Amino acid sequence: LKYLKLSKTPIIFLLGPTASGKTDWAIDWQNQFEALEIISVDSVMVYKECNVGSAKPSNKILKKHPHHLVNHVSLDSIFSVADFYDSAMKLIDDIHARDKIPLLVGGSMMYFNLLKTGISTLPSADQILRGELEKKILTDGVDALHADLTRLDPKAAKNIDSQDSQRIIRAIEIISSTGMSLSENLAAEQTRGLEEKYSLIEFGIFPVERAKLHERIESRQETLVGDNLLEEIVNIQNIFDISAEHPAMKAINYRQGLQVVEGKLRKAQLFEKSLFATRQFAKRQCTWMRGWENLIYFDLHQGEEAAEQLKKQLNLLEIV
Repeated sequence: LKYLKLSKTPIIFLLGPTASGKTDWAIDWQNQFEALEIISVDSVMVYKECNVGSAKPSNKILKKHPHHLVNHVSLDSIFSVADFYDSAMKLIDDIHARDKIPLLVGGSMMYFNLLKTGISTLPSADQILRGELEKKILTDGVDALHADLTRLDPKAAKNIDSQDSQRIIRAIEIISSTGMSLSENLAAEQTRGLEEKYSLIEFGIFPVERAKLHERIESRQETLVGDNLLEEIVNIQNIFDISAEHPAMKAINYRQGLQVVEGKLRKAQLFEKSLFATRQFAKRQCTWMRGWENLIYFDLHQGEEAAEQLKKQLNLLEIV
């Protein structure tokens, strides 16, 4: 009866605010379920040189429990959202090909959301074409442009107001750069989210008492923003010609540390400033999680219950 087993291959999400213990849970789960491979969903740990301020797991842990997309690139490149999406999608395929299960762990909620719902595959703005189309509006009027759209894609033209120059330009741009109608483009775009293709098991560590999370944030903050962080930032500046605009340098702890190194913030203020920013960040992460569909919530201390629940879910899919 093997052919009855048509359930989609699983992917596990473990979301949680900063300092909620996600790495510990992931390692614990990997000890219990050999089939799991960890993919990090973190926009700072991806950089090899950002070790202190990113709360990256130690090398000893990473040796025993490899995390894909940790120490993945150097700071001389910028790892964009699209890079993350493409790398994660490829890893998911590779892991499934090995008959393993991807466990995506992290706190970059936007990254998780993109994976779940799909990244926009529509072409980005074509400035040259835009310029020409805007010129045409000035000389021939917006009606002439709508007439062009009607010739290219009658259905799209019918759905766009003949005076809505912005949407007319965008439609023409998409159709000319892909050679497909607008509806074909939108249909193609909708198919790339994970929830369409896989069995998504979505777990979240959600602190019922915010004060408990704040205690955890505070107790580890010393280790994240001490002298080691400042030394790391100075080394980074010596090796790379890196600006304060680099995404890694805008990340919490690094942003405040860089201000100290550049003399814009007193060293005595570093702990408080970075702690405040981390609390704000955790609050935003919890807001994301509150609105997350199909998320199974666990409190900070419920690691064992979560592992039990995971076992049940995987049993349903006949995987354990």
